[in-house]
Amino acid sequence: MSSSPAESKTVHLIVADVWKDKDDEPRQVHLLLMNDDADGLVELALKILANSGYEEAELLEIGTLTEAPEEEPHLSAWKTALTGQAALIEFNE
Repeated sequence: MSSSPAESKTVHLIVADVWKDKDDEPRQVHLLLMNDDADGLVELALKILANSGYEEAELLEIGTLTEAPEEEPHLSAWKTALTGQAALIEFNE
């Protein structure tokens, strides 16, 4: 049985607390991206968050998704990550 190209690609999921301003309350975000350089993953994630306007970030968890998530918004973000773009999900609370 052969696997589809999407099934063979690994998407990283990074959960972080972020601050637009250091005096604000933190907001949780999920960042989905593909990156072959495991050593540079943290640095890349922090750079993406900084470019998204976050002054500070605390990475809480780093994991991988090896198959498509079942629910939105992660399914759409996963599909975006498979194209080589980073997908950022921002939560209100």
